[in-house]
Amino acid sequence: MRFSIYLNPQTRGPEEDVPIIEHTVAQAVRATRAGVHGIALTEHHFSGYNTYGNNFMLAAHLGSQVPDGTMFLMAVAVPTLHNPMRLAQSCNLLDVITRGNLIVGFAAGGSPVEYAGLGRDPSVRHEQMLHNLEVMERALDKKPEDPDYEWSTAFEHGSLRTRIMPAAYHASRPKFARATQNDEGVVWTGRKGWYLFTARETVDVIGPRLKLYTEALAEGGHDAAFIEERLDWSLVQKQVIIRETDAEAVAFARARMEEMGAHQRKNFAMTGDIKDSAHLKSVVGVSPQNPDEFLQRAMIVGSPATVTEQIEAFAEAGVRHMSLLFNFGFMTEAESNRSLDLFLDEVLPKFVAAGRTSGN
Repeated sequence: MRFSIYLNPQTRGPEEDVPIIEHTVAQAVRATRAGVHGIALTEHHFSGYNTYGNNFMLAAHLGSQVPDGTMFLMAVAVPTLHNPMRLAQSCNLLDVITRGNLIVGFAAGGSPVEYAGLGRDPSVRHEQMLHNLEVMERALDKKPEDPDYEWSTAFEHGSLRTRIMPAAYHASRPKFARATQNDEGVVWTGRKGWYLFTARETVDVIGPRLKLYTEALAEGGHDAAFIEERLDWSLVQKQVIIRETDAEAVAFARARMEEMGAHQRKNFAMTGDIKDSAHLKSVVGVSPQNPDEFLQRAMIVGSPATVTEQIEAFAEAGVRHMSLLFNFGFMTEAESNRSLDLFLDEVLPKFVAAGRTSGN
């Protein structure tokens, strides 16, 4: 079992932004120095759901502060919100900065606030994600001597005359992943040979999903060594709250979900004029607005012993990498650090002692 720390801190307002980002950086550095294998960073804008917004820039900043070999996971970048040439450049430059220790995951996103702010139509997010990825991949493969590449998306167009610069650390592109929660996306990801990022489901759903992914990798013609490496770094993401007792952890989790739910309802109320906004509110699966379901499917909550048992259940289902979020629902620095401290002090050592963690 590998672990990465997932960085997605929420903010209530501008007065909180700087201390939250400073705390986020400190947690990432402390976790990786304590033996956590990677850092996962996501992309959200304008809604307060993610304070730092630009995951490529924050990853580049962290690259010089964490141990060599730390894996960086963009979980995720949203292609439809980017110019595909700039996205290709960002992927390659970050791959160089991290010396090839990078997996860039992609997803369609979902928040209508984000699409509105960046001038995108959310009703075409899925088809445009796949189209933008195709444009980006063709640009990454282009050599200077190749004919000009005339490209277009639903929102812009251009002509690539030379090549994407810089090249990636080892090849023309870094390693890629897709984040998905449905069978069609899982099969697409496996056949393409990308890593699989998934979340917000129980063990009984994740186990078959990984089996389907493994079968799709084989159908794609990939050999056993390739498949094993993909399974090593594919991830399942969970929000984690750890306290001394299960009751204390669950009570704190419910309080965090209540505040997150109120915040989401406020943001969604601003987007009723946006096409498909009602559907977009649920594209990421379960929501804190449904606390019982969110607690069951999106979170790992309890005492250190309970959290260890829950992680072991995922390991038995075939999960080799879990990406864990310790700062969720407008926690204070002390509240977030309490979960991380208990994980590093009482949960992580059990997996190390049992030989159940792996490095790069």
